[in-house]
Amino acid sequence: MHRAICAAAALLFALLVLPRPAAAQAPPPPIQGVTGTIATEGSKDGVKKAAGAAARGVKKVLPGGKVDAQDPLEALIEGSRVVVQEAAAPDIRAEGVVIEVNKKRQQITVRVGDRKTQTLRVLDGAHAASDKGARVFVSLAEQAGEKVAYEFTRVP
Repeated sequence: MHRAICAAAALLFALLVLPRPAAAQAPPPPIQGVTGTIATEGSKDGVKKAAGAAARGVKKVLPGGKVDAQDPLEALIEGSRVVVQEAAAPDIRAEGVVIEVNKKRQQITVRVGDRKTQTLRVLDGAHAASDKGARVFVSLAEQAGEKVAYEFTRVP
């Protein structure tokens, strides 16, 4: 019996003293508010903004996706199928594809069906009186019937 007690004591000592595997020594994952890890408001806002931007980007490229952007250069991205409609003659329409977006100049370039390109500048309140080009309305092809159109002028 003395031998059994010594063997049990030796085994218990070995289990307590010998190093454990690395997986057993790793700290548990942080849990918000429980383990002392706290996310800052800035990091939470950053994650929300990034998720929103990703959702808008996916919405733009999926067929039938609607864009609620107020800025036409955010809604009309390269590769978007658009309808260009004359402001003076609403019955004249051309379908095309946006091939370039220049945010610095506030312009887009559209390739229409006859392989010609048209450069259009965003028409806003500040430039409305000074722009001499013909006014046109541009809308996404899948939203053409929904009255979502952006006003542009042709760049000569």
